[in-house]
Amino acid sequence: MSAYSEAVSELWPDIGKTVPPEVLSAVRRAAPQADRSGELARESLELLRETSLLGLPVPERFHGAGAGLLECCAAQRALGASDPGLAIALNMHLSAVGLMAEHWRRRQDTSWLLMESIATQRRLLAAAFAEPGLGGSVSRSNLRARRTEGGWEVSGRKTPCSLAGQADLVLLHMQTDGEPAEVLNAVVPAKADGVRAERTWDTLGMRGSSSDTLVLDRCSIPDPLVFHRAPVGDEDDELVAVGLIWFCLTSTAVYAGLAQTAVEETAAMLRRLRINHLGTNRAGLPSFQGLLGEHVAALLNLEAACAGLAARMDAGADPRGLLAAALGVKQQSVRVVPAAIEAFSEACGGSSYARDGRLERLWRDAQAVRFHPPTPLATRQYLGRRALGLPAGLDLDESAPRLRSLLESPDEG
Repeated sequence: MSAYSEAVSELWPDIGKTVPPEVLSAVRRAAPQADRSGELARESLELLRETSLLGLPVPERFHGAGAGLLECCAAQRALGASDPGLAIALNMHLSAVGLMAEHWRRRQDTSWLLMESIATQRRLLAAAFAEPGLGGSVSRSNLRARRTEGGWEVSGRKTPCSLAGQADLVLLHMQTDGEPAEVLNAVVPAKADGVRAERTWDTLGMRGSSSDTLVLDRCSIPDPLVFHRAPVGDEDDELVAVGLIWFCLTSTAVYAGLAQTAVEETAAMLRRLRINHLGTNRAGLPSFQGLLGEHVAALLNLEAACAGLAARMDAGADPRGLLAAALGVKQQSVRVVPAAIEAFSEACGGSSYARDGRLERLWRDAQAVRFHPPTPLATRQYLGRRALGLPAGLDLDESAPRLRSLLESPDEG
């Protein structure tokens, strides 16, 4: 175990029974090829299917592992240290199943049937939330659901959608026509009529996440498949807050794992790289030691905040009271993780820029932290307005009438 791993080991529960070390080692070995090919490491995914990971948050009475948010974050952190692309893809599954478990604890409805099938049949779930033109909003959708007899009909595109081509089930986020509009969450089979995946993912980093496009063409969704509904733009809904907290913390954990690998790789490179006229390697020089230490401190703060909030959720705290803090943790990850790896790369010099090195790949993967909803712009606005005692939501709201009129009529003024 590295010194950095020892420093954070007390923050997180052991997940060796969930994802054994030999599985993590195999996942890590396959990650470079997944990055080169831009395709998900299918062998790694199949190995993980054989573990208890897919049903980790499912209550034990439904044959899951009954894990809380803290343990799920620990599992995602370990995966993020091994293959960030696969980890961020599976994070969509895990946070969605966590939301289902939290929903069932509050509603005691038939959603247990779905959770049981995920745990016992190891079904993989794609969370179809992201869309073009939303500006990072999480409490509305451009995908319109039209009312039909006994259900809903939807057409449109969800992109990026991790595991779109590999999933057995799809958690679909959509918005009803008419007033008052509602946001619906439903689970549909990935091979249902009117559902197909298109290969569109070709990116700088997180290339192995298989975050392609889900196309819906007059897909019919019966009412029993809708398991939650809430007013558009309502972040005060308890389950909306729960879903946001699960995603904010589990995704932050992925990037914390990525950062751990970056710290270890940087330490190894600094020990190896010599500065000849000083007669020592870079690791022996206080300037490099201080640079590494500065960013390790920021990363440890991020880890402690993430683990602490997850533990508070598991202890039964009101999620609506924790939402702002969870958003704050995610916002810190956007600042802390890319900055750390950028500094590590600079400290290691030009060798960190080589395509055959791990640090170059981690730098590219780390950039994706900026794009997960709620996006930084919306989050900053929300937290700032809350701090000022103003009404706040996670939809971008540039409600300055004069500015809006100028944007709509640029010839004025």
